[in-house]
Amino acid sequence: MTGDHSSSDWPDQPRRGDGWHPHVPAPQGDLVDGGQEEGDPPGQHERESPAPHHDEGESAVDAETAHDDAGSDVDPSGEAAGAQDDPAVQHMRGILRAAVAELRQEALFNFGEMNAVKLTAILGQLLDHSELPKRYLDTVRAVFAPPDGYDEASKTLENPGAVLVLLREPGTGRTFTAHALLADLQLRTGAKVGPLSFGTSGRFPLHRLPRDENAGYLLELPSDEDTFEVSSDFGASLFEVQRSLLNRSSRLIVLTTPEQWQRIGGDAPAGVVPRLKRPDGLAVAEAWLKAEAPPDLDASRWLADERIVKLLEGQSPSDVLEIVGHILKAERSKPLADVSDSDPDGFHAKVLSVVQARTAWRTELLEWHSREGRTSFQRNFLLVASLLRNATVAHVYAQTAALCSLFGKPVSLEGQEEPGVVEMVSEIEAELDPTNDTIDFARPGWDDAVLSYFWIDRPPARKTFLSWMAEAPTTRTTDFLETFSPEERLLLANRVGAFAVRWATHHRKPDPLEQIISAWQKDKNLWSAATDLISAAALHPTMGRFIHELLLRWSKASSTPELQKLTVEVCAGEFGRRNSAKALLRLGYAAGSMDSEVQRSVGAAVRTIWSDPSARKSLFASITKWCGPDSDRKASGRRSFAALATLASQGYEPEDKVPSLLLRDNEEGGFRPSYEDLSICWGALLLSTEDDEEAPTEAVNLWMDAAHGNPSLQHLIFGVLRGAVSAEDPVQGRRLRHRLRDLLYAWQPSPAPNADAGRVQLRHELVDLLDHDRSRSVAKYHPRAASRSDGA
Repeated sequence: MTGDHSSSDWPDQPRRGDGWHPHVPAPQGDLVDGGQEEGDPPGQHERESPAPHHDEGESAVDAETAHDDAGSDVDPSGEAAGAQDDPAVQHMRGILRAAVAELRQEALFNFGEMNAVKLTAILGQLLDHSELPKRYLDTVRAVFAPPDGYDEASKTLENPGAVLVLLREPGTGRTFTAHALLADLQLRTGAKVGPLSFGTSGRFPLHRLPRDENAGYLLELPSDEDTFEVSSDFGASLFEVQRSLLNRSSRLIVLTTPEQWQRIGGDAPAGVVPRLKRPDGLAVAEAWLKAEAPPDLDASRWLADERIVKLLEGQSPSDVLEIVGHILKAERSKPLADVSDSDPDGFHAKVLSVVQARTAWRTELLEWHSREGRTSFQRNFLLVASLLRNATVAHVYAQTAALCSLFGKPVSLEGQEEPGVVEMVSEIEAELDPTNDTIDFARPGWDDAVLSYFWIDRPPARKTFLSWMAEAPTTRTTDFLETFSPEERLLLANRVGAFAVRWATHHRKPDPLEQIISAWQKDKNLWSAATDLISAAALHPTMGRFIHELLLRWSKASSTPELQKLTVEVCAGEFGRRNSAKALLRLGYAAGSMDSEVQRSVGAAVRTIWSDPSARKSLFASITKWCGPDSDRKASGRRSFAALATLASQGYEPEDKVPSLLLRDNEEGGFRPSYEDLSICWGALLLSTEDDEEAPTEAVNLWMDAAHGNPSLQHLIFGVLRGAVSAEDPVQGRRLRHRLRDLLYAWQPSPAPNADAGRVQLRHELVDLLDHDRSRSVAKYHPRAASRSDGA
């Protein structure tokens, strides 16, 4: 889930002030909402490098509480000072600040200054959406600023059987608020809390509610699209949901939009929609600054400044977090703290820099770009340095030369003809870190502003820039540069990819993402990075809706198989588990691809969707259709069925492995594919090409092993396989029988050393039935009386 998914838990943290401070979402955080000028790329945000994670058993807040309880005859002020100086408290506060910083960046889908290892771990966390970890919930409580009406909603949620429906658009803090409510619920009641998947049906079935006692669930209703929409009687169904939750002392929060609720919320139980006001920008900024800022940052001074107050007024949570990031950056940047008689500690300059960051530094950038003597090399160096944050200056220098060449103004970096790195860093008014050999801009938001300025200022150069951006992480080395390590390339890919996701979402244009996918498709590591980034964005409450639209469009893009393949692989991950209906729709379109890589990916993705019991009936109906005699999607159908036909479950005995397709799922209304549908799919599987030889062999082995070990399944298995080879076309029927007979012989050859007589007999019995079917109309099959003791 969002935030830190470390296995270590933090102890409960009391809420500051007069209530409980709940949670805010991160990776799937819905704080990103825009707030930039039309045509600007989305902003990026700075952060301190997080402190290493530790598995302490005491939080910073608890450490202070322990000091407070140490003795009654200790002077409180001295006691507080002692707590402030206690190394354990300082250490735990550092861990909390790092966690909050990560949370802010995840919410904004902007990963600041994370190193490669940390960024890879964070992206992994974005794709893990099971139970919300306690450490994440603790972090949320540290930063959530409850809006008016929150306390009443939180108390309502404590009641067993409670259902709350939050009516807000994505990007307005609704997921943060829901996580905050769940965080408080977990703290007060010890409830297990986490998200639920809606399933593939338009109706939310009761059996999708887990049977856990004392739990809290979050259900986000999928947006209506194509052939899917939430049932109009959803509101009325909540009565039954309440009764089911009450029996298990559990609760549910539902996320939907006002427009969708107007259509589906009729006849809903009274009081399920709490009266929650919008978050107050000043309160949100105060909570985040107090949790993330270092001890020497005076948050109250910042928030008392009229310019900052005006900046925060009426802002969305995402804009507030951007401003918080600018404040933290301004405080860390020593060059901004120029002192003067009128500004003795440089605070005025810092505040002014935050205000200018919110205007994208447009005046200052115009002045810089139009300065006499400014060269294209310098402009490009500034542009590249702004995008490739934390890349070594040597790589920035080399990539600038590559961009200059694409723009038709090649430069030579050999010898001393062109300005060197030190001069170029000075020209772009940046600082060079001598330890890491990286470039840092003192001004908050300056790098994002540079990218925004370029995009507005140079429309004809946009395509070239996007092409260069997509190709940049593929660079391994140059003639004048040390090797670009795999770790550096992956970090650069994630930075470029995250920027492309924010840009595409902000402008609602897929161009940079499509170029990245095309450029990275032949590099295994970069392809994995692209898949993870799109998967994480698909789960993001603000960006998710647009990414879902892209995935639907890409699933139909038969002329660009790499887009179809990426869509399928996203559907095979957490997106498919949490959005079964949407994933199934997209797989259906991608299954029509003639590209073997796409077909193979479709086959792998079906297991993800099959793991959702409510999706099985719809999924298998689609696979049966793909495997049909007149289908144009047989290759995808074969691979999809093979993925399920080779899926084994525990049988009656510990050693037994039974095909999962043959087990009736009692919890899901007893769905099991019909004889006829199984036979259709087996017929397609037996027609696999030599390239797919492994799948039918594995499937026959599993099913015949099950028939041998479980005599009660023999009738079913034999009937399905007999039906698979009974084609209307005699030529095809003969081909199917020969193929099945070959596979059966491979399963148990005879004569052969150590041949199992029981298996040989079983094979002969099925082959005799196949011959019987060939020579006359199929007679009803009466299996012999058999028991597990039957031997060779």
